[in-house]
Amino acid sequence: MRTFLKPVTVGAAALLSLAGCGGTNVQDGMTLDLALITARARPISGAAGARELMNDQGTRAVLTSGFVTLGSVELLPCAGVGWKRFLRQLSPVGTAWAHHTVTHPTRLDTAHVVNLGSADGTVLPLGAVHPPPGRYCHARLNFEPAGNDAQGLAAAAQGDAPVDMVGRSLHLRGTLSTGQDSEPQPFEVSFQTRASVDVLLEWVTLSEAAPHTQLVFALSWDTWLDGVSAEQPPANVDLVGNVARSVVPPSSVAP
Repeated sequence: MRTFLKPVTVGAAALLSLAGCGGTNVQDGMTLDLALITARARPISGAAGARELMNDQGTRAVLTSGFVTLGSVELLPCAGVGWKRFLRQLSPVGTAWAHHTVTHPTRLDTAHVVNLGSADGTVLPLGAVHPPPGRYCHARLNFEPAGNDAQGLAAAAQGDAPVDMVGRSLHLRGTLSTGQDSEPQPFEVSFQTRASVDVLLEWVTLSEAAPHTQLVFALSWDTWLDGVSAEQPPANVDLVGNVARSVVPPSSVAP
């Protein structure tokens, strides 16, 4: 049975209220900082290691290395609520907003190779987007093979067991124990597949009065091996899909 996760709040995640939207000033930028952490979704009994887990099949695993590529993050406006209409409803006074030259003001296209070597809760800044003012209800995270310009490639290529993540969306290495008394068996698996997920945002609104906020998403790494068992080894399971499904929506709270 899938465990429902409580939203994760890190840093300055903010729910921004709309106020003072009148006037004729030209606003040339909203800023939404995006970041990522890793976290557990499930408790584990016993003296478990930092990257030890029990999956939904009762398979016990220890991850000794893990890298996943987050290709992009895109903000999606609330359905049926255009930002211009929304602002007009709030204020009878016209408000002008400068046009951005950015091709995708609501999309962060900088790919990041996320390293499980960092401790849970370590904030990985992803970058900032500069969307037009308005209300955003969802964010779309795309996991895909890394290109040559992805952030974090150098870290993956270092250490005792370097990994070249170019062309890879996920690489995991570790051990599996599929029975109560079975000996841990080593495994190593790489994927080049893609997966996307739309996650709910809690009333994220950007306005002239409140032009800046931050969202921190969490990856529940201990669900990535769900479905893996003696009958279904890692290579036969959609692990990239598991990564996408592991995203915890960020909370938005008053600063």
